[in-house]
Amino acid sequence: MFWFKLRPTFVIEIRSTRPVAIEKLREASAQLNKKNSFTMYGEYGELHLPPEEHRLWSPHLSFYVAEREPDSLIHGRFAPRLDVWTFVWIVYLAMSFSAFFGLALAYSQWMLGEPLWGLWVAVIGVAIIFALTLVAAIGQQWSADQMHALRSRLEDILRSTELLKPNTSP
Repeated sequence: MFWFKLRPTFVIEIRSTRPVAIEKLREASAQLNKKNSFTMYGEYGELHLPPEEHRLWSPHLSFYVAEREPDSLIHGRFAPRLDVWTFVWIVYLAMSFSAFFGLALAYSQWMLGEPLWGLWVAVIGVAIIFALTLVAAIGQQWSADQMHALRSRLEDILRSTELLKPNTSP
């Protein structure tokens, strides 16, 4: 499944040291912050879509300014909104536990010579995990336009603060 990553990432080279880049981004955040769409928290920043553009699988973009001599890097990562991301991981965790304990129950039933209905619990848990992963992949494809828009906004911000290297493509 190389075409799908649960949280797609990218790296952008910038032409500045880390402290200068953080300061420029903090200043840009103060100037551009409309409806909390761009916020800096130290060396970490986030870009959000306006609430009227939210869909179920709408992403947000978080990024980190990393040091690399002589310049720095922006490590960006897309993820679903926090409420959706939390729900997805609660389901993954619950189904993982269900699958594990279903297998443990099935093993106990097998050792006792009883019917293996615990195996169905494990199979259903694993099936739900695969189904949720498939739904996440489809949702990610539906929100590809929003991921491109967020990445373009980040590159526009980097360009306006003169941090983006000239050879970096938009």
